[in-house]
Amino acid sequence: MGDFVHTVDAKGATSQLNFIAGQESGFWIRARRNHLLAQWFSDLTDEDQQSYVRLLLDADFAKVETREAAAWILTKIRNDLMGFGIFLSMEQLHDVAERFRVQAWQERQGR
Repeated sequence: MGDFVHTVDAKGATSQLNFIAGQESGFWIRARRNHLLAQWFSDLTDEDQQSYVRLLLDADFAKVETREAAAWILTKIRNDLMGFGIFLSMEQLHDVAERFRVQAWQERQGR
């Protein structure tokens, strides 16, 4: 019975480590995507990149990936771009964000 308990404990610990690693990876990818979005925004508008990066890298938005957080970020970017006379649809912004998410994932994978 002792070996069985150790096996179950080892599998549980492995599952926890895999879960934690997945969460950390997701956080890193979201934070990197947001950084790339901020750079892209700054390039389009000549806006101060550091303040925009700070906003989009805010821990509240990188910690948890929810549809609401992602929608808020894209809506914020779209509204800010409109202030500079740049009009993009939400679909276009989703495409940009997805391109940066893939780029961030590839960087995380070392590609």
